[in-house]
Amino acid sequence: MKKVSIIIVHWNTPEILKNQLRRLTKESKLQIIVIDNASNKPLDWIKKDFPSVELINNKFNRGYAFACNQGVSKAMGGWLLFLNPDVEIIPQTIFQMVIQSEQRKLVATSPKTGSGYEKPLPTWLSLLTEFTPIKRLIGVECFKNKTLFGGCLLIKKNVLLALGGWDERFFLWFEDSDLTFRLLKNKVPIGWVDVVVKHSGGSSFNQLTDQYKKDIFFHSMDIFAKKYFSFFGRLVINLIKKKYSSRKLLPEIFDGVSITVPNIKKDLLDSFLQENRQAVAKIGELIVVTSALNNQELWNLRAEFPQIRFINIKENKGFASTVNIGFRVSSGKWVGTVNDDVILLDDWLEKLTDCPKKNVGSLNPVIKNPSGKIESVGVQILAKGKALPIINYDFSDDPTSAEATAGKRDQSRTRTYQTVNAANAAAVVYSKKALNEVGLFDENFGSYLEDIDLSLRLSRAGYENIVSLKSNVTHFGQSSSKGMGWKKNWLDFKNWILVIGKNWGVKKIIINFPSIFFERLRNLSGVIKTIFTH
Repeated sequence: MKKVSIIIVHWNTPEILKNQLRRLTKESKLQIIVIDNASNKPLDWIKKDFPSVELINNKFNRGYAFACNQGVSKAMGGWLLFLNPDVEIIPQTIFQMVIQSEQRKLVATSPKTGSGYEKPLPTWLSLLTEFTPIKRLIGVECFKNKTLFGGCLLIKKNVLLALGGWDERFFLWFEDSDLTFRLLKNKVPIGWVDVVVKHSGGSSFNQLTDQYKKDIFFHSMDIFAKKYFSFFGRLVINLIKKKYSSRKLLPEIFDGVSITVPNIKKDLLDSFLQENRQAVAKIGELIVVTSALNNQELWNLRAEFPQIRFINIKENKGFASTVNIGFRVSSGKWVGTVNDDVILLDDWLEKLTDCPKKNVGSLNPVIKNPSGKIESVGVQILAKGKALPIINYDFSDDPTSAEATAGKRDQSRTRTYQTVNAANAAAVVYSKKALNEVGLFDENFGSYLEDIDLSLRLSRAGYENIVSLKSNVTHFGQSSSKGMGWKKNWLDFKNWILVIGKNWGVKKIIINFPSIFFERLRNLSGVIKTIFTH
């Protein structure tokens, strides 16, 4: 068995990678795994020139952390070395790193070379210091805790497996800070070893524009802050980010769709992945955000579904928060969410996004129940604060109707979509451009009605909520909310007040106050009835 597995994540620096592999392949005791994140040119030369190197070709760039975890799933060594292609290191130096780590009983290390690799472990104060004039007064050197250098990071495989791997919510940057933070939090001994390596730095991302890099960097900083900082710390980071980037989501890495599946029950996730295996394979990027898996189950699913991003969260804070985690990491031009109790047709997404409208905010398929009856063709919002699923539409305009497919109608006049008040988040796709303007799901909702609120915000900003009559999915309905009892009714009551307060306006509230009041009484009576009947 190999003692050390080297995992190299590559993107568009083939000559630098080739030079690195020439140095590393001189030693047969090393397992070398290269993960290519959808470079412009294929790395076919690796099989010919370096037959011992294992190559994983990704069709889409899902980020550094995702690629690292792909390598972990293939690694056989007891030690893992994560290595950037632009780090010059020889096998003897790698073995020195292992020896020093074992002698000092460290389970994760990086080189200590005095070349600027030791960055502070981020806190709101260290980041405020680094990105404001405060740096001139105190500098970042005063912060004691340091971040292991992700471009040359040695770690025991069993420790990384126990941590759940790299956190795939980070596309690039701050993933090494996140890993360092988790190691320290779990009181795992880490340190820096005295070896010499040379790092060119930023070879891949020097190919991107400065603003593109800023958007990705400060987006990752914001994710780190949301994961670890207090309300005040998050506020500080938000102010810093606004100085450099106005984006709420990642830039469009690929011209396709990223779908987030929120999950709180393992059996539902297993069923979703098995029953939708073919449809899932056609989705550009699928992101599962789950609180239902232990670490072994997580790695098993990563091995079985190597193209899916799995983000394991300890605490489920509701639909809005869970889906937003996936939205923030989505790299597609479109971002969407699908419930884990939905059955997808293989072509549902292709038909859904084939919409001629230019001002699309959200796209819904026709959602049916298991018997084939329509559950919703979008949602109608009533002034009293009530949402009614639209269950009827003009079937003569249905492009899948028998009459249309038999050629008895003028196909050029067939209506293929309709505009509605709101989308049904059981299966919905949003324009990333629109979300960058109006924001994501409001996490104050927790669960329920956050899709209504977002739809109304999109409408106010001039975007349309559209249902595609060509696309449909099957929804089993409330599989995750069964057993909530009075809490479900309470959330309906509370969240309707939020929806109305945010979206109605004073005049509309005054005009409709009597009907709003009685509708909320009806919600409250549902809460009381549920409490006393259970």
